[in-house]
Amino acid sequence: MDARMWHNYCLLKAPEKPPPLTLKLAKSMSDEERAAYIDRLQRWLEHLYLLTPELEVICAAMTNVVRVNARKPPGTKDVIVLTGPNVIGKSSVMMRWGRDRYLEWTRFAPHDQYGYPIIQLSEDSEADLVPLAWMNLPADAVKGAFDREFLGCFGLSGQGRVDQLTHRAISAAARHQTRVLIVDDVHLLKTDWKGGRAVLDHLKHINTELGMIGATLILVGPNLVGGDIVCDPQIEGRLKLMKFPSYSKDNVDEMRRWQAVALQLEKKVLPYLPAGRRGMLFTQLAGELLYRTDGYLGDLAELVAAATLAAIEDGTNRILLRHLNGVRLSERAENIRRAPQTDGS
Repeated sequence: MDARMWHNYCLLKAPEKPPPLTLKLAKSMSDEERAAYIDRLQRWLEHLYLLTPELEVICAAMTNVVRVNARKPPGTKDVIVLTGPNVIGKSSVMMRWGRDRYLEWTRFAPHDQYGYPIIQLSEDSEADLVPLAWMNLPADAVKGAFDREFLGCFGLSGQGRVDQLTHRAISAAARHQTRVLIVDDVHLLKTDWKGGRAVLDHLKHINTELGMIGATLILVGPNLVGGDIVCDPQIEGRLKLMKFPSYSKDNVDEMRRWQAVALQLEKKVLPYLPAGRRGMLFTQLAGELLYRTDGYLGDLAELVAAATLAAIEDGTNRILLRHLNGVRLSERAENIRRAPQTDGS
């Protein structure tokens, strides 16, 4: 993702929050008014984001590592790794965290005529300020593909000799005052072949070079624990491993934490469900929400959003089990739903 695309994402405004729905208003709405209200609410619900206490801890820890790395003398710095199951929401968390850091670091920077933050290199020379760079790795990525994606963060071409790409990328990061490089889908690095050692060595080299300019490398990917990257001795010694929270109905502490997540979501939708009451989700339906989503926060937000709209549309104005049953989620979630339940489940 090039710097200007990232900047534009960071400045996107979420849809405006609709006014609360009262029973009086719900009963007096025409079909057209109800449809318009539901459409407006749906737009807002599509941007729902759940920052659980566990995720707050992870985000605070990442911010602290970045801060400490920036203060240390030049040299190899700690690497952050965020991992968890596939499609559980790692990238969403990183994009929110990254956006917050980007806006913080560019708030007082000068901007060019197009609104992009800049660095004044001299009286007649300037460069884009890119404190945070985000790259998505392609499949089977090796050294050259990594560096080309890195250069692309700054809008630079990846053409040229492979042995020169790294130097150009690090020079660009220094010129644009990059503090953080986020590498998403890092599991796509090709480490399971005869050149895998060189790929891991390159990752270590990138971290060392970033450390020379006080920048932090953040690696994001699914199921990294026990894999080549996390277990590599050169990386492991500098690793700060962050694991995405999980929730199980068979663990009392995790179930309590799940209820807290359901309560957070309930507070967001309750103003639009005038017949709903406290406990509608986090006590009465918490188990069903966990069963349907397996603790995946994205699926949870989608499930509750769709059930909220259905409850308004049919005039119930509170979420019931049948509203949840009427929602079809991802195939991953639906496969769990279709699986036969055992006595201990």
